[in-house]
Amino acid sequence: MKKQELSELATLIREYCGIDFSSNLTSLDLKVSRRLMELNLNIDEYLFYMQKNRTEWDKLVEYITINETYFFREFNQLQQFQNLLRKTSGKTIQVWCVPCSTGEEAYSLAMLAKEMEPLTGNRVRIMASDLNKKVLDQAKSGFYSKNSFSFRRFPENSKYLNKYFIEHEDGYEVKNEIKQMITFEAFNLADFYLYSKFGQLDFIFCRNVLIYFDEDMKKSIVNQFYSTLKKDGYLFLGHAESISNIKSQFVPIYTKDTFYYTKSEETVPETGISRLSF
Repeated sequence: MKKQELSELATLIREYCGIDFSSNLTSLDLKVSRRLMELNLNIDEYLFYMQKNRTEWDKLVEYITINETYFFREFNQLQQFQNLLRKTSGKTIQVWCVPCSTGEEAYSLAMLAKEMEPLTGNRVRIMASDLNKKVLDQAKSGFYSKNSFSFRRFPENSKYLNKYFIEHEDGYEVKNEIKQMITFEAFNLADFYLYSKFGQLDFIFCRNVLIYFDEDMKKSIVNQFYSTLKKDGYLFLGHAESISNIKSQFVPIYTKDTFYYTKSEETVPETGISRLSF
């Protein structure tokens, strides 16, 4: 594939959704080649095709995004989420999960929040967003096959599996009491004017996606997160991600097992928490 045209496509992708392929054109080549074969187009024709067919972005996003996820991923952070919920009572807690992929992370947060409901009286509402509309459709269904990678964190006889899923012959479906806690919708992290729609949030989970952005885009997104969170709100990133090299007002909080960030001038002392019981 022609390098110049591939670089042009990489620029268009960054402008559209922030994902940066400029230093990894080989990966972009592999991802886009499948789509070109389907359309029987070369890269020059495809660039022209995209100008005439704006809906092609939805299809291209399916090929260039990574949607690996599973229930209770990086569960040390989820323990801290439960711990922080314990500190409040009788409130409506707003959580944003982005990107949510096929829904496992959002459902995990909802199940853990539901466990805390009798103790705190909090009402947790979760907005789950992703750029990829195809994975959002699966997330909304809440159905996962029994041999799915999604259940790699579920031991046999898990209380969450038995309590919050309906078993079918070929899979498990999330119960309505958990589905009703979540709203799924498409969202592009590079559309900065859209962040204001969320109002002021208590938690943002944006795990394992900032690594795909360049430093300028990452800084812009982090600043938007800061504006969107309430004072003393919390930002959770992936274990392999850090914003230490970005000038921001977020304060890191370190615990024995993980770290996260708060929109606060003071760090929050670590408190004890029991491990997730499956």
